[in-house]
Amino acid sequence: MTAVWLFWVSLVLIAFSYFGYPFIMAAFAAVLNKPYEKKDIEPYVSLIVPAHNEEKVIADKLNNALSLDYPRDKFEILLILDGCIDKTKAIAAGYKDSRLKLIEQNPRKGKMAALNLAVPQAKGDIVVFTDANSLYEKEAIRKLVRNFSDKRIGCACGELKYRNESLIGEGEDLYWKYEKFIKTNESRLRSLLVVNGSIYAIRKDLFETVEETLADDFVIPMVIAKKGYGLVYEPEAITLEKTAASTKEGINQKARIIAQGLKAGFAVGGIIILSGPLRVFQFLFHKFIRWFVPVFLIIMFISNIFLLNEPFYKVIFLCQGLFYIFAAIGHLLEKNNVKIGIFKIPLYFCVVNLASAIGIIKFLTGGIKATWEKAETTRG
Repeated sequence: MTAVWLFWVSLVLIAFSYFGYPFIMAAFAAVLNKPYEKKDIEPYVSLIVPAHNEEKVIADKLNNALSLDYPRDKFEILLILDGCIDKTKAIAAGYKDSRLKLIEQNPRKGKMAALNLAVPQAKGDIVVFTDANSLYEKEAIRKLVRNFSDKRIGCACGELKYRNESLIGEGEDLYWKYEKFIKTNESRLRSLLVVNGSIYAIRKDLFETVEETLADDFVIPMVIAKKGYGLVYEPEAITLEKTAASTKEGINQKARIIAQGLKAGFAVGGIIILSGPLRVFQFLFHKFIRWFVPVFLIIMFISNIFLLNEPFYKVIFLCQGLFYIFAAIGHLLEKNNVKIGIFKIPLYFCVVNLASAIGIIKFLTGGIKATWEKAETTRG
């Protein structure tokens, strides 16, 4: 009886986290829709770019940023050189544009420390956060800032699109389409839970210094929500990045993000609870339970073994085994640079949950660094 209970609780939590939550949020959005104003405005904007040893992409990033469609006299770029020991500074110093300001952070402290350092120095009423390997479409800034024409909006998140360069990358792209559906409905409630760290904007006067090992794309929005401002999604503000080039690279990235997310979740737990039942529901099923899916998968698999005397559970066990075999085949194909689409979902699902498991271990053992290890960012 215990095995049955463990099996079904695990299955229900996994299924609700991945499928139930998105459709319940869609229903909430349909019933409780909170429209907000959007119109073209031109406030002063500060684009903040943290960079650690980005010599391969920094010229592309600065060329992209300086070519964005926004008034020159209302736009600045703050490039934070986070302990750079390569040619990033020399390349950036070669740009003789008054809109570009270099800020050095030594020794290296990581992204959140870079944001804490840069925001107080920003001139803009609106601050936009981005990454060095993220290239914006020409009107991305305009699309973001139009959301701030409504005084009730404190944070606007853009759309991240990926260049697929691997089977894991195709899975990543599919995942972001799924997340787009969720974000769209959360936005209709002015209640995004997290933002894309490579393209989001806030009102500068709402920024608060954040502890350096926490995830900026989770904590900063929650701090703004605490003040009563809306958090929204702007799908027409688009940035492009390259996906992880390999399974190992994808796991390392996600494990770090999940470990930081867990730490951030506990750090702002009080804010989440005080924000009301909707925010608690969002956090539990969009993030917290999703992070612990690998634990539920293990429980489900082991409990299933004790139920193999019944035909139904035999079928479920075989389905689980086949799914994991497909993931393993996908991994082998990826190592040999072969792409077969049927394997991308099992592979990506297993990569995400292996990363979650590693992230949980990092969180529990205190192995969370403020600094980041970036993916290979050479552009073809």
